Amino acid sequence: MFFPPRMTVLAVSALLGGLMLGCTGDKPMQKNPEQAVSKSPDGISRPQTPENSSTPEPTDLRTSIHFTSMIQGSGIDFQHVSGNSPEKAFPAANGSGLASLDYDMDGQYDLYFGNGTTFPIDPLRSAAGDELYRNRGDWKFRRATAASGMINPSYTAGVECGDFNNDGFPDIYVTSVGRNQLYLNLGDGTFEDVSVASGTDDPQWATSAAFLDFDHDGLLDLYVCHYAEWSLEHNAFCGDPVRKIRMYCSPTMVRPEPDVLFRNQGDGTFLNVSETTGVRVRSGRGQGVIAADLNGDQKIDLYVSNDINQNFLLLGDGKGQFQEAGELSGTAYDHLGKSQAGMGLALGDFDRNGSVDVFVTNYAKEHNALYENLRNGVYVETGTTRIPEGSLPYVGWGTSLSDFDLDGWLDLIVTNGHTDDNLAELGKEGEYQQPPGLWKNDAGRFRLLTPQGGAYFKELHNGRGLVSCDLDNDGDSDVVVGHQEGQPALLRNDSLDDPKTQSLQIRLIGNPDNRDAIGALIKVVSTHQPQLRMVFGGGSYASTSDRRAVFAVEHDAVTNLLIDWPDGSQTLAVGLKTGVDYCIVQSHSSEARVMPRSDR
Repeated sequence: MFFPPRMTVLAVSALLGGLMLGCTGDKPMQKNPEQAVSKSPDGISRPQTPENSSTPEPTDLRTSIHFTSMIQGSGIDFQHVSGNSPEKAFPAANGSGLASLDYDMDGQYDLYFGNGTTFPIDPLRSAAGDELYRNRGDWKFRRATAASGMINPSYTAGVECGDFNNDGFPDIYVTSVGRNQLYLNLGDGTFEDVSVASGTDDPQWATSAAFLDFDHDGLLDLYVCHYAEWSLEHNAFCGDPVRKIRMYCSPTMVRPEPDVLFRNQGDGTFLNVSETTGVRVRSGRGQGVIAADLNGDQKIDLYVSNDINQNFLLLGDGKGQFQEAGELSGTAYDHLGKSQAGMGLALGDFDRNGSVDVFVTNYAKEHNALYENLRNGVYVETGTTRIPEGSLPYVGWGTSLSDFDLDGWLDLIVTNGHTDDNLAELGKEGEYQQPPGLWKNDAGRFRLLTPQGGAYFKELHNGRGLVSCDLDNDGDSDVVVGHQEGQPALLRNDSLDDPKTQSLQIRLIGNPDNRDAIGALIKVVSTHQPQLRMVFGGGSYASTSDRRAVFAVEHDAVTNLLIDWPDGSQTLAVGLKTGVDYCIVQSHSSEARVMPRSDR
């Protein structure tokens, strides 16, 4: 077989004794079935906070995708504060995101929860803010905020993680209503606030952010979504002026702010290059962003979801310039040519045709949009046909495309929740707390499973941020959801996996630069139907998910992977075994490094 000059071939069987490089971890616990909950006559349980229960649910009543609430006894006691009040300060409607990351590199993924506060914002407040929890294994967590040295004095909107200085430890960027914070991971369990020194203490109202290497210099740059011009002093009155009952104003009442792009200078500082790189074609009230190769040219692009403005597709040329192609590509509007209230984003090859598609959550009475990739930079919006049920009545936020039941097809989850808690008082339709959405992917068409996905999905919630992450290292994706004014949901994946398949989990490590390998593409080349995963920056709603790639392959099969690295080089990993988690370190020589973490 001939391999191109830039392709490294990895024979895994000869490399099992390699250095682990942060991919260590204990063997996971065995899964247990979901436990039943009592429900009201309409079939939906009313408590907002998910709870574990005591009676096992019969296995024959479970669907293939199933989650168990693990929040009780986990040690996570975080409570979100949105700042909601009768004054209806606009940012309180949008809430906060969260992140999953292995900040101490012990092989167990930890959790960072963004928090809000009351208005006006008091930077000297003593009330609890953001919280970091260290994963101790076996679904037990310990608060590590104080020990880590992270104190965020603002109202946290979103959280993005990435190793911007290439030292092997993930750093944390927090977007805020107020100045954003960049925390440098010192590698000893603590962080240093380098916001001012780095030049990334952006003072505008920011939402989501994404790390990416847009100029291919091996350093992670940073794209930050701005929402709008707003201040508490100019918080407009919307609602019933006669009864003096306020509601949150429409996004059209605030002027959109242009987003910002920071270039990593390599010396710990960033330079604002927004005006010279083509990203500021227009403003859009940005709420979600994903950084990935979206047109198949091996150069990283940006997709931005905007609130009641057209969405952006910023195509990168790999040399530091972008061209906006949202309308030309078919990704700017819905299938009727209308702008929607774009919020959360998910990315994946849902139809397994070898190209990545984009999913966008939207507001009530707007269907969630699915932009199906037809290749050559052309998309078609097929949300109403591919996902015919479960989105129109609800306000969608965080989301993920993940193969929860390991059948090879990416399933879909969305957390929902209205912005206004006084709709009935104002005589308007809608519920503040809403059911989440869970869909099984049946060969490219999504079938609604809610509320059959477990006790959590029988309840109503008001969700915002959502991440997918393998928290117990058992080879499938678990889910964490942040709630307005409440405790988060910690959902263990107990799906009835396809008996013919087993998972293969891959973590990529760029070498020597872009250690997160953001922009990489991983493809299974040993099966008849394509499976691919992208390592991307940003995603969901203002949140950071696990960047490890999970593939479903046949039991005891030997799998070959083709990896397209962000710098254009390729690696062919040959002979990977199912039921094993691997770290693959980019190599530019014959001394390839593929490290199995553990058998599951």
